Amino acid sequence: MPKPQPVQYVLAKPTPPTWWKKNRHVVMLIVGLVVGGWLVSDHDTTATPPHDRPRPAHSAVAETE
Repeated sequence: MPKPQPVQYVLAKPTPPTWWKKNRHVVMLIVGLVVGGWLVSDHDTTATPPHDRPRPAHSAVAETE
């Protein structure tokens, strides 16, 4: 009876990727879109004073005596 061959290599299944490794590209895409939108937005956080409304011109003639 022939001698059994010794085991030289053991194949093992790799551990499944974590949630972060599977979804990091999606997270970075969303973060990039939010930050890009925030940088491009035109919303100022400072309050602007209200503009003076135009006043009507004087239409009445002043009385002279």
